[in-house]
Amino acid sequence: MLHIATFLGIDSGRAVGQAVVDGIVAGSAYGLLGVGFALILGVTGRFHFAYGIIYAFTAYIAAVAGDDWGLPLIPAVLVGLCTATVLGTLTEAIVYRPLADRAGDNALLGVFVASLGLVIAGENAIRLIWGNDTRPLPGFPDHAYTVAQLNITLIQIVQVAAAILLVVATALVLSQTIAGQQIRAVRGNAEMAQAVGVAVRRVFALVFAIGTLLAGVAAVFAGMRFAVTPDMGNTPVFYGFVVAFVAGTQRSPLVIGAVGLLIGVIESLSTLWVSDNLSALTVFGLLFVVLSVRSVPNGVRQLSGSLSPTHRTRTRSARAA
Repeated sequence: MLHIATFLGIDSGRAVGQAVVDGIVAGSAYGLLGVGFALILGVTGRFHFAYGIIYAFTAYIAAVAGDDWGLPLIPAVLVGLCTATVLGTLTEAIVYRPLADRAGDNALLGVFVASLGLVIAGENAIRLIWGNDTRPLPGFPDHAYTVAQLNITLIQIVQVAAAILLVVATALVLSQTIAGQQIRAVRGNAEMAQAVGVAVRRVFALVFAIGTLLAGVAAVFAGMRFAVTPDMGNTPVFYGFVVAFVAGTQRSPLVIGAVGLLIGVIESLSTLWVSDNLSALTVFGLLFVVLSVRSVPNGVRQLSGSLSPTHRTRTRSARAA
C-alpha cells in the first residue's frame, strides 16, 4: 500500500484525509452558491452573472459596518446580508425585469450582457469607494482543533454547519410552504402559474432575495477566513455556476448542495497531484464533461422574459380560450 501511495504521489493517508476536510469546507461554500444560482436561473431564467459583485458587496458592507462603524461582528454581518438581499432584489426589479420586458425572446442574452456590465461597474465602484486594499472582517474566535491528526478551525466548522442548515432550510421552504409551491409552479411553467393567479414578478423578487442571501452568507465566511477584496466574488461564483450546471438547475437544493461538497472534495484531492492553480482545471474539466453528455439545462433554455410582451400575449390568449 505504501508503494502504491508513493506511486500515486501521496505522502500519507493523513494528506488524503486533510484534503477531504479542506474540500468539504470549500464545497460547503460552493454548495451555497450553487443552490442560490440554480434557484435564480431555474425559476427566472436570468443568467445572473452579477451574482459575484453582490457577493463582494456583502463582505465589504459587513467589513465597513464592523471596522468603520464599530459594530460587533454579528450585527455587522446582518447589515451586510440585509444590504446584499436588497441589492439582489433591486437588480431584478430595476435592471433585469425592464430589460426582459423590452427584449422579449432575446431577454436571456440581454440580461447576461447587462449583468456583465454590473460586474464591471460594481467592481470599479468598490475600488473608488473603498480603494484597492484588502479589508479584514475580524471578530470570530480563532480556535483550531486537531482530530485524528487532521486540522480544522472553529470558523470552518461553523461554515459547514451553517451551509448545511441553510441548504436544508431552502429545501424545506420549497417543499413545505405556500411560497415554495409558487416558486416550484413558476419554475415548472411561468405562463401557467400566472394564468392561475400566481404573482410571477413577486416570485422572481423572492427568488432573487433567497439566492442573494445564500451567496451573502458564503461571502461573509470568506471575508472572515481570508480578507475582503474587490474581486473576491469572481472565482467562488464560477464554482457556484459549475455546481448548478453539474447538478442541474431544476434539482432539489439538497442535491445541489451535495454536488457542491463533492466538487469541493474533488478539487481539494486534485491538489495532491497538481498545484492549487491547476486544480481549478479539474473542476472546469468536470463541467465540460457533464455538459458534453447532457442537454442544455432547463434553466438556460427557459427564456428570462417570462413577463415579456410575447409571454403576456400568450397568457392573454390562453385565458381567452
